[in-house]
Amino acid sequence: MNRFAPVILLAALAAPPSISIAQSNFGEERVGTNMGTFLKIGVGAKAAALGGAFTAIADDPTAMFWNPAGLANLTEREVYFAHTSWIADIDYEYVAYVQPVPFLNEGSLGFHVGTLRTSMNETTELQPGGTGREFTYSDLFIGVAAAQKFTDKISLGFGLKYIREDFGGSVGNPSLNTWTADFGTFYRIGGRDAVFSVALLNFGPEWRPDGTFLEFEGDNFAQDRDFESFPSPTSFKAALAGMIWENGAFRQSGTVEMNRPPDNAETYRLATELTYHGMLALRTGYNLNADELKWSGGIGLQFRSSGIGERIDYAFTQSENFGRVDRLSAGVKF
Repeated sequence: MNRFAPVILLAALAAPPSISIAQSNFGEERVGTNMGTFLKIGVGAKAAALGGAFTAIADDPTAMFWNPAGLANLTEREVYFAHTSWIADIDYEYVAYVQPVPFLNEGSLGFHVGTLRTSMNETTELQPGGTGREFTYSDLFIGVAAAQKFTDKISLGFGLKYIREDFGGSVGNPSLNTWTADFGTFYRIGGRDAVFSVALLNFGPEWRPDGTFLEFEGDNFAQDRDFESFPSPTSFKAALAGMIWENGAFRQSGTVEMNRPPDNAETYRLATELTYHGMLALRTGYNLNADELKWSGGIGLQFRSSGIGERIDYAFTQSENFGRVDRLSAGVKF
């Protein structure tokens, strides 16, 4: 059966790529040992334009996804939408809402939802042209997060997510329901607006698809089996960000980030942003270890009218063999 073709493709594209021979390959023996690969596809055009190096920046509602401590940076209510045109005609939608909460000592509470889905025709070895049935592969997470400033230098954040993966239930394939937790920190060093951040994301129980399957032994005997379980896609990130230079209306900031994924070697990312009057921003990011989706870029615009703030961001990530990934996001602050 080829029902799982989009699942295999998605896992291959979302998994951290192998690194070059000149670098350490420690950790590559873990490739393919985790589920939840869709959680490796970043949300938000600003974060994507910075190549995913967003842990020590986290200054929009997608902080709930990248580093929940970043919610403490948000001082206004905001509704936020993001769309990703992923590879192989896969769409990824993201919606978030942030609400400052006075009793959290300059902290905020947020809710976010992400959904990824694609449809394909079912095929089999005997019917490679299709069986006439269509099935949907989809991922969904619904989460809540909160952050609090404990001092003028330290903020801590925590989040919980409910996760559901549907591997084609309409044609008899299994689904999965589970949860994960996120933890994040912000430490404001002081000079040049420097920030050091650490985040532990998607910490939780092992993932196991619901239901059972028949395992055939011989020609006529079949035994009912449970699906195998796999570790949660827990990742550890550490990052440093700060101002590089400032001259009148222009300001350039930069960040460097290390990501330790659960099923591959470490990845390292560099990113920079140039802003004009705090309104117009040009961004770029580079993944030092990637074979695909190595370089990203984008633009952002922020403005305020009648007491309402708006942000619009666009990002693209270039792939040599799979084309370009485009992202668009928008937020309204009030």
